[in-house]
Amino acid sequence: MVGRLLPAGFSVLAFALYASLSWIMWSNHISPSWDLGIFTQLAKAYADFDAPIVNIKGNGYNLLGDHFHPILVTLAPFYWLFPSGGTLLIIQAALFALSAWPIVSLAAEKLSTASAVLIGFSYVASWGLLNAVWAQFHEIAFAVPLLAFGLVWWVRDRKIPAAIVIGLLVFVKEDLGLTVAAFGLAIWLRSRTRINLKFGAFFVAWGSIWFLLSTLVLLPALNPQGQWDYTSNVSLAEQVVMGWDDKITTLIILLFTAGVIGLRSPLILVMVPTLGWRFIGNVEYYWGTDFHYSAVLIPIALVALIDGASGRWQLTAPIISAITTAIMITQTQVSLFWDHDGYVNDADEAIEIASSYDVVATDISLLAYLVPGTNVYYYGTMGDVEPDAIAMNWWRLGEDVEGWAEDRYGGEWVTVYSHERWQVVTPVN
Repeated sequence: MVGRLLPAGFSVLAFALYASLSWIMWSNHISPSWDLGIFTQLAKAYADFDAPIVNIKGNGYNLLGDHFHPILVTLAPFYWLFPSGGTLLIIQAALFALSAWPIVSLAAEKLSTASAVLIGFSYVASWGLLNAVWAQFHEIAFAVPLLAFGLVWWVRDRKIPAAIVIGLLVFVKEDLGLTVAAFGLAIWLRSRTRINLKFGAFFVAWGSIWFLLSTLVLLPALNPQGQWDYTSNVSLAEQVVMGWDDKITTLIILLFTAGVIGLRSPLILVMVPTLGWRFIGNVEYYWGTDFHYSAVLIPIALVALIDGASGRWQLTAPIISAITTAIMITQTQVSLFWDHDGYVNDADEAIEIASSYDVVATDISLLAYLVPGTNVYYYGTMGDVEPDAIAMNWWRLGEDVEGWAEDRYGGEWVTVYSHERWQVVTPVN
């Protein structure tokens, strides 16, 4: 009974936690980046049976030329039913929560009830998942449950289901092809049997082929510049020695999240590709524990812990992991639950007015909110497109929107809505 109720309980708790945090952000118009707007516009295009043209990224930009994530077509029916960026946040919360089930279940099966409770806490309250919720929707929302179920099923010797879900990772994001290949190496090192050698060879081939196909053929073919944009973010010679204070800190936190004993399991090697591209990238956010970059590492860390723990480590490792999670909660945004007064603002009227215009330019504050009702652009990437209206958080802009619009686009502009931090302006014809 415990083996069933405990995973279900942690999954329900996880969904309540992630969905509540997402709703606080959504209802208070808290937008850490433009990504939710981008993926909302993609979901809208798919729901309309169109190619994923995302004007927020750039006028006429096909988002399949940015990252290879065909799995996101599955967002279409949900967005069609509930056309809102908030829908994507709830989907991500559900996917993250679902991923807790197999991990807590495996912990109860392989270790003990007490260990499973500690691991459930470590996973659900983990800094990697909570910071991903703060970063709002990204395609890796699908990778987290695929990794969780795939790794757990493999440990349980359910090879075919594990092979299917791990194989699907190549359709979530291009770099995950390397993760699939690393999984192939890890399972062979874990048990060097003939069948594992065959499976391992398959995963190495499958992951490598899709990584090369997506980065060398598919992404350049759909990219406006005919390239894979993120090669410019990889600079091995310069970056390998930079930011090692952040990088070492990230490695240490991951080590303790895996209860230290997770190093005993070859499954820990599945982390290597993600850490590799992050640590040789020239974007500082890649190196640390913020945003969504570590979300895919959390299921790997906890399954490696369970796989590697034996003897006294069966309880010691979960305790280490739980303490690490408790300490790292201070590095997340859970304080929004009791202290979000500084964020509280009402943009509903500004959104309604701006949505009455056909082409609207905005900043990251309102992108996702304007997508369902109008053709929205991010002001920094719209090029020569002339907007019918501009809707801005003038606090973020740092100046009056009318004057800014006249400097940027020329002509005379008039304010049609102004309230607290929001302004909507239109050109005078």
